[in-house]
Amino acid sequence: MKSFIIITSLFNIASVFAANCASPFGQCGGSTWNGVTCCSSGYACKPMNQWYSQCVPSNEVSPSSNANNSNVNNSNVNNSNVNNASNNNKAPTNNASIPQNNNYAPNVQYTTSNASASSGVIGYASMNGGTNGGSGGQTITVSNQSQLETALKGNNAKIIKVNGIIKLNADVTVNSNTSLIGANKNSGITGAGLKIKNAKNIIIQNLKFSYCLGSNKDCINAQKSTNIWVDHCEFFNDRNHGKDYYDGLIDFTHASDYITISWNYVHDHYKASLIGHSDSNAGEDTGKLHITYHHNYFKNVGSRLPSLRFGTGHVFNNVYENIEASSVNIRMGAKALVEGNVFRNANKPISTNLDSKQEGSVIQRNNDFGSTANSNSITRIDGLTSVPYQYSAENVNNVYNSVVKSAGPQ
Repeated sequence: MKSFIIITSLFNIASVFAANCASPFGQCGGSTWNGVTCCSSGYACKPMNQWYSQCVPSNEVSPSSNANNSNVNNSNVNNSNVNNASNNNKAPTNNASIPQNNNYAPNVQYTTSNASASSGVIGYASMNGGTNGGSGGQTITVSNQSQLETALKGNNAKIIKVNGIIKLNADVTVNSNTSLIGANKNSGITGAGLKIKNAKNIIIQNLKFSYCLGSNKDCINAQKSTNIWVDHCEFFNDRNHGKDYYDGLIDFTHASDYITISWNYVHDHYKASLIGHSDSNAGEDTGKLHITYHHNYFKNVGSRLPSLRFGTGHVFNNVYENIEASSVNIRMGAKALVEGNVFRNANKPISTNLDSKQEGSVIQRNNDFGSTANSNSITRIDGLTSVPYQYSAENVNNVYNSVVKSAGPQ
């Protein structure tokens, strides 16, 4: 009887500790983090950058990364610790590929050759040399437009922390080798947006974007730029004006390439994310515009989630809720792998024959279409069957809760 009581007590103690740990995909560390630093069973704390660590499936975290995580959680963290964690997170290389049917196990980590991970980024932004932004550069804290514009100048490595909401009267330009990161979950920019042109290696993270009415009327407008990671941000305008009063929230055009959009909360807008701006731009865009969308929460949006021309897209583990016109729009020769997403009251979850003179093509698997499956318009089923990087696709039954809880600034 005593043994039983002891075992029961130990179990209860373990349960208390587990209950006090961060939930799957929740925050577990960072230089300004004062919360819990442990993760629920089956998850481990992985450094994403100096200010943010996240609970991810344990098989995504190497022993070296776990060892370095204590440094990342320390308030006196330095860039060398973050760089070491990043270098130790290089993905294994093997010849496995993602199964080509709907019966794959969504909790398994699938890898392909030439896989790599860069500073926690998953997807196409981890390729082409990786994306680590301003890692190793000077850290600058800004709280107004003048300070922000000054800090963003030049292509030297730099980490810019935005403290509070900065009101912009015009779009500001982001140059290469930059990490632009919110100091807390209530930091960001409003009134205008970010311009990125002929730049590379940029991280935009933990920021709120709103009411973007600069010259492009986009919150992020990137052209001819590569290796960009947009992560844990919030984007919104309003639905009180016509659909063209604002333009896009996250737009990449003119042969931009190697992009990842992850863990963002995108809501209350009409045209969210345009990838490839014109049916007439095949000469520039064909073979470019490789983009990954994963674990984003799209709510109360009109369309373009994304709208992809000519490029190659991987769209997995996103949530689409209350989408008015169309959700995933793959058009004009583009191809995409769309898997493990949740659609709730989302019109035309996946389409390949909308808005352009040429169809796109889609491989879709293990998506939860809810009551809107009959509004799919998939006319070409071919193209992208696997991707050249490591990733873990969550079981679609878990996607809604994990994404809604953890998307957006932390």
